[in-house]
Amino acid sequence: MAFGAITGKLPLGLLLLLHVFPLFAQDSIGMTVVARGDVEIISAGETNPLGRGDFVFEHDEIVVGDRSFAVVQVIDGTKLSLRPDSRLVVEQYQFMSQEDDTATLNLISGGLRVNLGAISGENDKKYLILTPSGNLLVSEQEGLLTLCDDRICDQQGLREFDN
Repeated sequence: MAFGAITGKLPLGLLLLLHVFPLFAQDSIGMTVVARGDVEIISAGETNPLGRGDFVFEHDEIVVGDRSFAVVQVIDGTKLSLRPDSRLVVEQYQFMSQEDDTATLNLISGGLRVNLGAISGENDKKYLILTPSGNLLVSEQEGLLTLCDDRICDQQGLREFDN
């Protein structure tokens, strides 16, 4: 039987999963889809340039330089867009574990836009963003956050989160 005949009988959602998941390395949380300018990743103590198609893993730190930006596509469909002069650590990422899907990001400096995918705040699924001046939960489909000298100077689609 031809591949096209087989795929023609599969549900669309399953076809999308088969198409998307092979793009990610095992255990990665996502892949860089855009990296312009000076963008680096600190992984297991090593600093390397981060470019399009490079994988991002839990505990990695992404460093975006002046007049630079990066976009990471996460395996649940979330898109993380980092602004110039940003530092972001992926503290925790858990997806496809059924009911307790969660992500915890630590925005050390700069700015971040989060366009949510499957982890969207429903059924205790959450995207938590840690900052030097407090913890925030992405409460809408899109969240924006900008830090100015370790304090939140702009935010949209986020709410304070207390443990």
